[in-house]
Parts: sequence; structure tokens; C-alpha cells
Amino acid sequence: MARAPSAATVTAKPRTRRPKAAPTPEPQAKPSSSKTAVVVIHGIGEQTPLETLRGFVETVYRRDRSLASLPVGDNGMLDVSVVPDDVTGSAELRRITTLNDGPQKRTDFFEFYWADIMDGTPVDMVTGWIRTLVLRSPWRLPASPKVVWAWGILAGIFAIFTAAGLVSAGFGVAQLTDGRPPNPALDAQLACIRNWVAGVMVGGGLLWFIINCLRAGFQMHLVTLKWPLRLAAAGLVLWAVPATLLGSLPFWAAGVAALAGWALHSAVTPFAGDVVRYVRATPSTVERRRLVRERGVALLEALHQRRADGSKLEAFTQAGPNDPPPLYDRIVLVGHSLGTIIAYDLLQLFWEKYGPTHHQSWDFEDQDIQSALRDCDALVQAAWDQPPRSVDAADLSAVQDRLFDKFSRRQPFWRISDLITLGSPLTHAEFLLADTKNEIEDGCKERRFATAPPHPDVTQDRQNTMLHLAPGADARTSQGEPAMVPHFAAQFSTVRWTNIYDEENNPLAGDLISGSLIGNFGPAIAEHRVVMKRLNWPGFLQRVFTHTQYWVWHQSYEPEEAKAAEDDVTKPIEDRRDLLWHNVPQHIVLLRRALRLGQ
Repeated sequence: MARAPSAATVTAKPRTRRPKAAPTPEPQAKPSSSKTAVVVIHGIGEQTPLETLRGFVETVYRRDRSLASLPVGDNGMLDVSVVPDDVTGSAELRRITTLNDGPQKRTDFFEFYWADIMDGTPVDMVTGWIRTLVLRSPWRLPASPKVVWAWGILAGIFAIFTAAGLVSAGFGVAQLTDGRPPNPALDAQLACIRNWVAGVMVGGGLLWFIINCLRAGFQMHLVTLKWPLRLAAAGLVLWAVPATLLGSLPFWAAGVAALAGWALHSAVTPFAGDVVRYVRATPSTVERRRLVRERGVALLEALHQRRADGSKLEAFTQAGPNDPPPLYDRIVLVGHSLGTIIAYDLLQLFWEKYGPTHHQSWDFEDQDIQSALRDCDALVQAAWDQPPRSVDAADLSAVQDRLFDKFSRRQPFWRISDLITLGSPLTHAEFLLADTKNEIEDGCKERRFATAPPHPDVTQDRQNTMLHLAPGADARTSQGEPAMVPHFAAQFSTVRWTNIYDEENNPLAGDLISGSLIGNFGPAIAEHRVVMKRLNWPGFLQRVFTHTQYWVWHQSYEPEEAKAAEDDVTKPIEDRRDLLWHNVPQHIVLLRRALRLGQ
């Protein structure tokens, strides 16, 4: 007997689609059983779970209509589903997965969330960042103007806080009320100024609120009160201050100390505290660093263990021909801000544990792999032989793709293909990770820091090589050559590294935190210097601190309606991108291309 349709089925309305002039595309082939996994690692600050991931997925996938395999709905975005997933190890997180209106090869987006591990900044962390970032000799700072400016800003805030606190404490609390003789004329003048300033602040808060209402079309549930209310409340507090206090030096010193203390607590400590806890190994930070890294490695292990049939293969490096195929045949790490340092560390730790080094079991004698390794090694030797250091990007990408294809399809089944860094503070490695540039260079030679291309192993008898002899004296290729294996910091022989940054010498413009990484981490990084703007801010402020704008979407990026109507899902993807990306800014275009979604 046929089952009666439910009420939900009867009343549900079919989804409307925007009519297209193009013919209806032919039925899609069966979607690929393998997927791409994209792991997004958020930056510094007190992030909430999924806050970063939702905006990222909307910009790089949902609004990229060139990926569509079916006509896109009226909202102009591709469909995704937010589903529970235990791979992240947290019930607070979800996996965002693409659906069949996009590429045949679907993508799962994950967020590696670590902010809870860094939650709270105890006194030793505050003193730690002061000691590490502020109380450093200005003669030992890197030559970068941005580092000098950042150090100057931090040192200035700290100096103001200290000086104001000493002034207010030195005069004594009692002098806040009776520290000077009465002066009726001065008090009246100060009271007039106080009332005028307080009125401007209250009126500004009210005007701000009205503007927010107009922007939201008076849909009051969309109106935010936070900053208008704070401005108005500050005006009311100022209006309530007795006029006799307005001429008191201790009062203003205490106010300045409180303001500087708030800036340190709210604007600097949550960020610098995270940085100091993670980037420097000290007795008070080692445990936090270990927890972050263990959680990250566990996430990458879980992604490698996932099988297409829903099962999990614990010993994924030993998978056999009778085991189900992997669910993810390509894994991409995307880091923002401090998340780029975490992603970089996780990649190196995972390579040391599971990469095709002599610690793993794989076919050392495979002629194709050995040929690709030697081709990569030739590029390594050419890049590090003598200054100026350079490498042919096209040749290296081809070798990286060959090695990734080999190592991902057979033991040890390495599947991380890309590292993408956005606004990376690694550009200041000699300031954050070490004390001098020489320490960074020594760390690269000692393989504590990985470079692209891999740095030669200086302990080898053969000079300028990233390769070691494979275990066993008789390990040879079919052509009789000794079999070789890459060393423990050679992950960029198979992993592409893309760095996108917005660098300006003016500390108030662009991204103060980011910059070029080639000088410290090798000439094979695909670097892109971009110019970003905050389009929802007034014109003269659009270039102020763009560090958080790498995937922020603005309605002006949408294609013109006439051109959008010409979109045809049967056209080649590059033709559709020419049509649909003509308003999209460079940094988003570069990010989308680096992700290679659907491939």
C-alpha cells in the first residue's frame, strides 16, 4: 500500500530558479565518490565557533557561480548543508558540505578551532607579552618599518599606562576630591565645556542609532545598540562628573590609566596574549602549544582515516587494495593571522609523523617516485646553491603535483596538497619566533623550520640535497640508482604554498601584520601582494587595518544583472569566470584559484 504523503510534503513549495536563456544542461554524471577537505584555521582573538568558517565558505564557494552545474537560485548562491561531524572533536562545530548543484567533486569545509585552549590571559601571559614584544631593545628590532611601528605602538600604550598610573598613585586618592583650592570661575568654565562635550557624545550616540535604523530599514531586530549605547553612556557619565574634578591632574591621570588599561585588556592582550602563548616555547606556554598541536594533528589524522563508504581506517598509511577508497583525496590547509603559524606547524608535525620519510613504509624503489624526487632535488640545489635564490615556479608546481599524485595514491597515502596563508605574521619570524634573522636561517638549515623549496640537509655528504639514502643498503631503482627519501622538513616537495598579503609601509593602511615570506621561508612560495579595502567604511578609512578583510564579501562584487543573466552552466569554467568575476577583487580571485575547488 502506498504511503500517504506527509503534511510537510503536501504544503512544501518547489524552489524557484531564475530563468536562463541557455538550454537545459544534460544530466550530470554520477558525482565523484572522493571529496576535497578544506580546513580553515582562524586567527588571533576571541573567536566563536563557526564564525570564521561561515563567512569563508560564503565567499569562496557559495558566491562563486562559475562552479555551478545547475542554474543558481534566486539568492544567487550555491547550496551547502551544515551537518554534525565528530571529526573536529567538538560538539560546538559543524561540517559545511557542498551539494550537487556545484562541481561533481564535492568539498567539505572544516574549522580547526583552538581559541578555547587559549581562553583567558593570566598575569604571567600579560607580563610575557610585555617582556617579549615591548621590553626589547629597539636596536634589535628587524629592519621592517611595520615591526618598528608595531613595537612603537605597543611601547607607547604601555608607557602611557605606566606614567598615568604613577601620577594618579603619586598624588593620592584623596586629592581626587580635595586636591586643589576652590575656584568658582574655573569650575563654571569647566562645567560648561563638560556639558557641551557630554551633549555631543549623547547626541552622537543617538544619531548613530538612527543611522543604524535607517540602514536596517527599521527592522529593529537587525539594529545593533552596542556602540551607540556605549557612546551615549560615556556622555552621561561625563555629564555626572563634578566640575571640581575636571581640573584635577590625578583625576585625569587615573582616567588615562583606566583607558590605557582597557586598551591593553580588550584590544591588545587577547591578541598579543595568544601570540606569546603560541609562538614562544617557555615553561608557561609549552602545555598550551601541545594542546593546540595535538588537536590539529588529530583532526588531520581523522580526515586521512575517513573512507568513502563511511568507515574509518585507523592505519591509513598501510591501506591495501581491498580497503575502501579514502573519502578525501585532497586536503587543503587555510590559515589566517596566527592560524597561519599553527597551520605551518601542523603541516610539519604531520609530515614528520606520516610523510614519505624513512620512518614510513613505502615503495622506495619505485622508479617514477625516484625520478620525481630527483627532479625536485635538482630545483632545490639550483635554488639554494647561491644568491640570488630563485626557482622556476612552473617547474616546481609540476614536480609537486607529480609527487603528490604518487604519494596520495599509494603508501604512505599523504593527502595534504596545499597550504594557503592569509595575513601571515610569519613575515616577522625574526621578531616573533626568534630574536634575530640569523636564528631563523640557522633553524632552516637545522630543519626546525620548513622552507619552500625544501632546504638542503647540511648534514649530508652530498651538498645541497634534500634527499637521504633509503633504509637498506640494497634499496635501488630499476635503473640501478640508489633509492632516496626526503628529509623531515621536505613537505613542500609535495605541498604548494600560497601566501596572500596586503603590505603597506604606512602602519595605518593595509595589513600591518602580514607581509612577504620569501625572505625567511624560501623562493618557491607563490606570493601575491594585494590591495584590500573596507567598502562598508567611509572612503578615507577604507584602507585602515585590512587584516580581517581577506574573504569579506561586499554587494558591489556581484556581477551586473545583465551579465549575470548571460551565465550559462554549459560554458567552460574559465569563460564563466570572465563573466562572473569581473567585479571580484584580486585577493578573493587569488584565494579561489589557490583552493582549486572541484579539482
